[in-house]
Amino acid sequence: MFILEKKAEPEQQIWNHIKRHYQGEKVAVVGVQKQLPQTFLRNKQVIFYESLTGKALLEEGERFLNKFAKEYTAFVFYLDSSSEIAEQLVEAGRNLGVRVTVTVEETAA
Repeated sequence: MFILEKKAEPEQQIWNHIKRHYQGEKVAVVGVQKQLPQTFLRNKQVIFYESLTGKALLEEGERFLNKFAKEYTAFVFYLDSSSEIAEQLVEAGRNLGVRVTVTVEETAA
């Protein structure tokens, strides 16, 4: 379970994280519409969902985890969330038996 601070090159940061920690796993990258760094990561055949509105990140994230926990072994939430929300999403994943990474605002990390 990981919480990442968004850096200057988030696409490369996310890809390096997936390679290092989720190799061989079925990973979904989840984010708010129009904010995912898709082109770079799609070339690496990473599965994307732009299903969060950003209005209630915790509730939406937990709903997404509950819906897809059986289909994926790991989730990367590409968000600008607070550390508190990130920790709660990681815990929700732990309770469902899936691995979760959440990006947080630089000032929150």
